[in-house]
Amino acid sequence: MSTKTTYIDASRKRAVREFLFSFFNEDSIVGLAGPDINEYIRWCNEKKITNIELWENDGAVMLNQLSKLKDDLSASYKFGDIIDAESKKDCVYDLDYCKTIRTMYDHIRKFKTEKFVMTFATRKVGNLKTIDLFFKGRKEKVDQMIEKDSPIHHYVIKTVFGKYIACPYFDTTPMISIAKI
Repeated sequence: MSTKTTYIDASRKRAVREFLFSFFNEDSIVGLAGPDINEYIRWCNEKKITNIELWENDGAVMLNQLSKLKDDLSASYKFGDIIDAESKKDCVYDLDYCKTIRTMYDHIRKFKTEKFVMTFATRKVGNLKTIDLFFKGRKEKVDQMIEKDSPIHHYVIKTVFGKYIACPYFDTTPMISIAKI
């Protein structure tokens, strides 16, 4: 498995991100910038997201990101686990963990009412098992799940607590993004 240094060449990831964020119109985001902080902030600005709060819990990654941050790109940047982020209204949480769901239960429970996109690796678990574990971790029962292929492959999922969209994809490794919309 290779590590990405940017998502610019990750066409499937970008397509999923564009699709999922088409369901939101908030101008605030709390998120994880990923490997290329400049690309992430530029993308937020293109989406008219003006209030950007980024988190990083790895000191070496944070130093690397800050050393590459361009002066003309603005965001607040916090060191720590994004699970400690304050709950905000009119905000989308972009939680690209790139870890399997098995280690992320505290995170999926934390963001209960907020609008979010959570991304998990599905290696050794698979798409449907990840979706099942996600809702078990949230203590939500899936009432309806419909698979669709257009405009990209995704599942529309309904529970008594809301509506979700789940998009499986593969770039460097098999992944799934689950959005509460």
